[in-house]
Amino acid sequence: MKIRRVKKYIGTFFSLAALAVVAVITCYPFLMMIMGSFKEDYEIFTMNPSFFPRDGFNLKFYRKLLAEWPFIRNLLNSVIVTASVTAIGCFFCTLAGFTFAKYRFPFKNGLFLVMLSSMMIPSISLIVPTYLVVRGMGGLNQYWSLILPGSIPAFGIFMIRQFAVSGVPDESLEYARVEGASEWKILMKIAFPMLSPAIFSLAILTFMNTWNDFLWPIIITTKKEMLTVTALLRSIGDASLAGGFGVLLAATTLSTIPMIVLYLLFHKKLIQGILDGMGKE
Repeated sequence: MKIRRVKKYIGTFFSLAALAVVAVITCYPFLMMIMGSFKEDYEIFTMNPSFFPRDGFNLKFYRKLLAEWPFIRNLLNSVIVTASVTAIGCFFCTLAGFTFAKYRFPFKNGLFLVMLSSMMIPSISLIVPTYLVVRGMGGLNQYWSLILPGSIPAFGIFMIRQFAVSGVPDESLEYARVEGASEWKILMKIAFPMLSPAIFSLAILTFMNTWNDFLWPIIITTKKEMLTVTALLRSIGDASLAGGFGVLLAATTLSTIPMIVLYLLFHKKLIQGILDGMGKE
């Protein structure tokens, strides 16, 4: 018994030690980013960098960021675009995924195969044709052009479909139809509540992916005021080549805070929703 306890304690110790090492390796760059936002360039690029800023936690670069760049406007753009894409994606992915899972209609399997095949197409290959179409429709520097393209991902439809196959019992749907419920009422009153774990996970994933989207906002906008906050980092980075990397690190720090807070608040539900979806047959 003592030998088993010793082995158990040793295994626990090494597991915790490994987790601690991974945590340090993962968190260290973020901590250096935050500390760098308070440092001058010579402190950032010195051969013997110190962890804490030598002149203390001076908000100089944060004030400079807000004074020289439309950061608040870009932050608002990110909130509008991300919230809109998340709402549209979750709603229509749920409609499509539930339909593929619970309804019979012509060419159902073929359409589902086409939808799955679209996931294999590199998104970068669609940038040019999408840009030409959106520009032809007058979409430059418009909110709708930042929101609509890619707002209904094939992955979201597949994820909801996999969860709905056995996550929503056919018996519940048939009972509701016998009671006279319309298909729309069945969707809103039965399907949506039962699919809420998958929808919640999809919402978090969509929110994070949209917030971090970098390429499309740069392509479809020509005004700094219409950039999202992540895309603004490129412009700040270009300006920082002449000096002032503290401003770039300050902008990066502020832009990552919403994602960190979101993950810390909802990571358990996110993981549980994904695991529940993977377990559906």
